[in-house]
Amino acid sequence: MKLENRKLKVLNRAHPRLRALTIPCVLLIFSLFSCREKAVIETSFAIPENARTIEKEAIAANEAISAKKTASADGVKIDYDLTEMNSNMVYSQVFDMMIEPEIYDDKLIKMRGNFALYPNSPTANGGTAYAVIISDALACCQQGIEFKYDFGEKLPKEGDIITVTGQYVSAIMSGDIVYNYVKAVSVDM
Repeated sequence: MKLENRKLKVLNRAHPRLRALTIPCVLLIFSLFSCREKAVIETSFAIPENARTIEKEAIAANEAISAKKTASADGVKIDYDLTEMNSNMVYSQVFDMMIEPEIYDDKLIKMRGNFALYPNSPTANGGTAYAVIISDALACCQQGIEFKYDFGEKLPKEGDIITVTGQYVSAIMSGDIVYNYVKAVSVDM
């Protein structure tokens, strides 16, 4: 009982002091968070004025290149000439071709990259499949497009740079698997 009485006496003595400090603290907090006009905060990561111009120019240039229909050596109009784009745009375009193949179906495509062989390929009925491997600017990411072409005896070496021109085809294999390839009309080595 004696201990409880001592605690009550200490609380009673401290209580008036706490009450005197409570009112100014509440007023201070209220003044800090009142509905005053919000100040505009300057940020150090604002986009420079010329960045928007550079971005617009790059977008316009790449759209012009991808929309431009160039003529091949035999006078046929090419719908997507990937050889005219920078490496990042080419990689992005190829990625888009894999994601949305219906947009590119039956379009004439011209592309350049490394030649690759895939023996015993199911897409070539157990034969050898051919592909063009396209890298991004740093060559850390690669995307390949299979193509069909009769080389005869003039097969390029694996890794050689080739340019393939042909019709983009989307087919459905057994099991409802979408299979995209280019039916090549020419391969330049």
